[in-house]
Amino acid sequence: MDERLLNKLLKRKASGTLRTLQIPENGIDFFSNDYIGLSKFNIPISDEPNGSTGSRLLSGNTLEAERCELRLAEHFKAEAALIYNSGYVANVGLLSAILQRGDLVFYDQYVHASSRDGLRLSLAESLSFKHNNIEDLRTKLNKSKAATNYVLIESLYSMDGDLAPLSEIAALCKSFNAYLIVDEAHAGGVYGRGGIGMCIETQVESDVFARIVTFGKAYGCHGAVVLGSNTLKSFLVNFSRSFIYSTALPSSSYKVIERLVTKTNIEERLQLLKQNITYFRKQCHALEFLSDLNSPIQILEFQNKEILEDLVNRIKSHGIYTKAIYPPTVPQGKSRLRLCLHAFNTENEIDILTRCLLQ
Repeated sequence: MDERLLNKLLKRKASGTLRTLQIPENGIDFFSNDYIGLSKFNIPISDEPNGSTGSRLLSGNTLEAERCELRLAEHFKAEAALIYNSGYVANVGLLSAILQRGDLVFYDQYVHASSRDGLRLSLAESLSFKHNNIEDLRTKLNKSKAATNYVLIESLYSMDGDLAPLSEIAALCKSFNAYLIVDEAHAGGVYGRGGIGMCIETQVESDVFARIVTFGKAYGCHGAVVLGSNTLKSFLVNFSRSFIYSTALPSSSYKVIERLVTKTNIEERLQLLKQNITYFRKQCHALEFLSDLNSPIQILEFQNKEILEDLVNRIKSHGIYTKAIYPPTVPQGKSRLRLCLHAFNTENEIDILTRCLLQ
């Protein structure tokens, strides 16, 4: 067995796509998901236990957890909220629970790996549609013979930095009586007033069956929340295995989530982030990005992996840390340089990065 595992690792190493764990060195951050810098925001919580005693259905439920979910539901304009330990756990737990035998799920070809794993664990059939392609989705919905159809998308895609056409997709789902699920992992905390996400920004939240907001990106803390109806929450509490069989977060974590998401005034940080994104795109107007003009995630695509590696090394030599994304995370021949802009980046830092890109 060890030899079989080793052979697979050697094949990946030969292709230049072997993953290894690394501790980031001190440098200029253009690669983390800490878009507005809340991971650096100190929240003193005195005399709070840092552990948990069991799952929420056993001994792990607390007043802090219940209060946090009520506040999150109110903040994100949802009927109910259920907290999971991470975005991955939330996607797997939601999709594997609600999708039943005979259902058909149409998913954007670029949805996150956690969503794909949730689909695999469910009893439903699934079919991808071309990325952000309304007509392809319409054609496939029109051909569906399933009694219940779902559409699964993200509002901001992390490997392309582009936004979903939410209004059009929501209207299409409504016309076909399909249930829309939106992963707001990278949009939560960045888009909408106070960072309430793209669904509310585009006023489609009432047409969305379930929203997933992850706290490990812009909010800089651990956990995630599924937003939906009271019936959906009750169903997940009863049938979502990743919720039922996971030890609850400690009480202090719920307090941190509530504070960062619902009580922190982030408008000034969001304004700084928008200014930095605008400044960066103006400086790099000669380059062709895959990303939306106003996205904190800016993506350059490379067919030649060696050219990308040379660029990453050149950027690193100037004390800047970025991330190159290789297959299988992205399609073959479409390696990417993933640049994340933040509220805390300075114009001088952006200038250094820009000079590297334009050399």
